Amino acid sequence: MVARVRVSSYVIGAPLTDERFYLLLHGIRGSLDKVPARIGDYLVAHRGGEVVSPPWDRDGPTHAHLTERGYLTDLPEEGERQLLVDVATALHNAALSLRPPTFFFIPAYTCNLRCPYCFQPHEMHAGKGVYAKLMSREQVDDAFRVIDRFDRPGAMAEHLDLPREEPGTADRRTTARSALGLFGGEPLQDQTRDIVGHIARRAGERGATLRAITNGVRLDLFTDLLGPDGLAELQITLDGMADLHDRRRIGPRFRKTFQRIVDNIDLALGRGVRVMVRINVDRSNADELAEMNGFFLERGWGDHPAFSAEAAVVTGQAGGETLVTRPELVEMLSAIRADQDSCVAGYEGYAQSVLSRALAGNYPFTQVANCGAETGMLMFDPRGDLYACWDEVGIAEHRVGTYHGGALRLDHEVARAWLSRFPGAIDQCSRCPYALIHTSGCAKHARDTSGSLFAAACEGFQSYFPRSLAATYEEVERRLLGAAEWPDPRPATRHLPIVDVTNGRTRHSEMRC
Repeated sequence: MVARVRVSSYVIGAPLTDERFYLLLHGIRGSLDKVPARIGDYLVAHRGGEVVSPPWDRDGPTHAHLTERGYLTDLPEEGERQLLVDVATALHNAALSLRPPTFFFIPAYTCNLRCPYCFQPHEMHAGKGVYAKLMSREQVDDAFRVIDRFDRPGAMAEHLDLPREEPGTADRRTTARSALGLFGGEPLQDQTRDIVGHIARRAGERGATLRAITNGVRLDLFTDLLGPDGLAELQITLDGMADLHDRRRIGPRFRKTFQRIVDNIDLALGRGVRVMVRINVDRSNADELAEMNGFFLERGWGDHPAFSAEAAVVTGQAGGETLVTRPELVEMLSAIRADQDSCVAGYEGYAQSVLSRALAGNYPFTQVANCGAETGMLMFDPRGDLYACWDEVGIAEHRVGTYHGGALRLDHEVARAWLSRFPGAIDQCSRCPYALIHTSGCAKHARDTSGSLFAAACEGFQSYFPRSLAATYEEVERRLLGAAEWPDPRPATRHLPIVDVTNGRTRHSEMRC
């Protein structure tokens, strides 16, 4: 019996600006091809269906090529889904083996600002009730006892008896010690100065550096810690130009924070700190994105090797009528890039990373964890509690354990759930062509909407990823063809993709129909 040939359920298609062509990506195989539009249109329209009356000769080289690359398959739907599950499981188990846990300190739940859209309650930031406590030196030392025990690849999976690669199969050279994190509340404020200094000293004794998610308002208090060997990496928020920012990023003692934060960013960059500026976007500040990009460039930050900027949407706390969707933000940033040089990134990073690996001849899908919570993040709070997700810190019913006295006591059922979430464990995701790229989305958002961590949080990805992939590819092609200059350093590619990319060659004749 001849096997039925059908269009793969994992075909991803991206129409290009030149309407004659389509970009194809296979969501399991990782194949990348530029094809005539009629072929791309057909494959996307018939994804998962039997090949009937295709716009190519079924006995010709085009059919053979599409089969070789995985866009056509004789696997039944469930067989192909199992292939996705197998690949995702292998990547998941490798990550549990290769990555040490990520560690964050929460020196305090208080904050010196009261930003109206913050996902944390202002009662927390005011230090009311259970949120009044500061982390003590003894708690820091207890936390480091846990870190010393678990700061190695595979430690959390082993502790929780989860599947992972067999000892010796993981490449340990990929697991250099990462920075320890600071979170809050606000980790860098007047009242945390002493305890953050203690954390920095203990980290330094172990050869580790620090990174902080901070509002940057009192960063100057920590000048002596700033540098590549201390507080080495910062995420700082600017939410618009001065007038708008100073209406959003405010606190009881701070009404004008824009210039203070800008000066502190200059301070940090001058001391060799990597700074990522985050812009939280909703409809009240979306119109200032282009002006902010211009400000970053004018100030010299855009060309600074240690500077980056990222725009992200504000989620549910601000009220539905003011929110911007991820696809809308992608379009806004695309319009800015079409009009001016831009140093502000957004959700197009998914497409850029996949495309860069594919064009370099590598398998483009390298991980299935959506964030550190799914590979073993531990966040130490001032009450002796442990959390896996920074969106849930301070909410006692969501803690994953405690660390009193330096002894790690995990709720194994809760902790195992976080480390067991990946696309292969979620039926909806295992049937999605984007599963190995979007990696199921945010687990917290999934639980908020469905009641379970083991659900998808699609967040418009299917809408904006193809457009991002096409735009990113077209920029690569323009530069390779000499229509645009490469930035320095020039990205490594093995071939010039003109019609379709296949094993390092450009192929014209085989795609004639």
